[in-house]
Amino acid sequence: MKDNSDHKNHEDCSCGSVGRRGFVGGCGAALAFALAGSSLSTAAAETDSESAVEQLLADKPDDWGRFGEDDELGRLNLLDGAAAFDGMRAATKRGRNRVERFTLQLSQTGEVIDSATDTGDPAFPPRTPGRRDNTTAVEPAPQPGGVKFVDDKFVADMFLQGTTHVDALGHAWYGEEIYNGFSARTTETVKEFDTPLLGTPDRDAIPDNGDDENLTKVSETRGLSKAGIENAADAGIAGRGVLLDVGRALDASDENDRLPLGYEITYDDLMTTAEAQGTELRERDVLLVRTGAVERTRDPDAEWAALNEPGLVYSDDLFDFFYEKDIPYVGADNLAVEKVTQQIDVDEDGDDETLVIPLHGALLRNLGVSINEILDLRELATACARDGIYEFLFTAAPLHIERGSGAPVNPVVLKATDGNDRGRGADRGRN
Repeated sequence: MKDNSDHKNHEDCSCGSVGRRGFVGGCGAALAFALAGSSLSTAAAETDSESAVEQLLADKPDDWGRFGEDDELGRLNLLDGAAAFDGMRAATKRGRNRVERFTLQLSQTGEVIDSATDTGDPAFPPRTPGRRDNTTAVEPAPQPGGVKFVDDKFVADMFLQGTTHVDALGHAWYGEEIYNGFSARTTETVKEFDTPLLGTPDRDAIPDNGDDENLTKVSETRGLSKAGIENAADAGIAGRGVLLDVGRALDASDENDRLPLGYEITYDDLMTTAEAQGTELRERDVLLVRTGAVERTRDPDAEWAALNEPGLVYSDDLFDFFYEKDIPYVGADNLAVEKVTQQIDVDEDGDDETLVIPLHGALLRNLGVSINEILDLRELATACARDGIYEFLFTAAPLHIERGSGAPVNPVVLKATDGNDRGRGADRGRN
């Protein structure tokens, strides 16, 4: 069994706490580009990573063809009316007047915190902040009848995966095929536009990149013609959600209930957390995992390291749990749900290899499990710890971005509570 449970707190990156501009140089270009989602990763690193992941998952089952040869939705197909009903039953089990409401999106401020790590917005480095502005003057002219209004536009790059977002199933893969056996070439399908717009063609996620910063007229773009995020957007997501607050449950956590840098969350950690919470894990559950990591990005005094933030790590047991429980959707309050870099003994020869986001290959590509990254779970986790109720109705719908590899999302959770007027939406209706 390929289980790396002995590698907790492994310091696999020397980048430590660095600013956004120093991110690439401190961690190595291949890893930085891989984290940023750029196509500029070196061919050697890409080949090594793919061959290692292929070997790691060679004997594992997949869900290709399960929902049809042309399916682009994956296990979101499992979130049917019955799954939504189970979520509603969880939300209302304390009665109509004891339901709390939580939104899980990390705010977009356009700011970078002045700290040793230059974290803040967006939480995902080295992407630059997206800043909005009004499209109208300070004193807009009134419309007929007297109504005035302002509108919004973004005046800097807005990366669709720079804040709370859902990954499309075609976002990550290995070999020459994405989810359901579609060719990897479908991830770079060209679309031409009759009306060119000013933009930055071939722009990657690394700021201050010289000529790539210059605006030119863009008349064609590349995107996913298969397994894009529009599929999840059109379907919508609703089901019984459960929170596993490993940051609060494990002894390794600090005084803020945050797991330390480098911590590798294993399958056993998830089961230990579920037992400590008294949480039943059922088939087709939407699984949320709190580490405390994203909270560091808004804390100017916290140490932070993108490639070394705590997250899930691959093991056969973890893969089998996702497969056998039919988990359709997993989210966490860190950059990648999993730990970005992981040390795994792929061929069981006693020598570890460094793999970048191997669970993305296992979950998105092989099982069709949707991944929700950079959640803000602070308020939800506090409420769950207060009343001991860790199940709820989870709902979400990412923005419909045609051919997108991901899109921003603001999940809404409705949770039963034993409290009395302690949260938004609780005890405010008629008796």
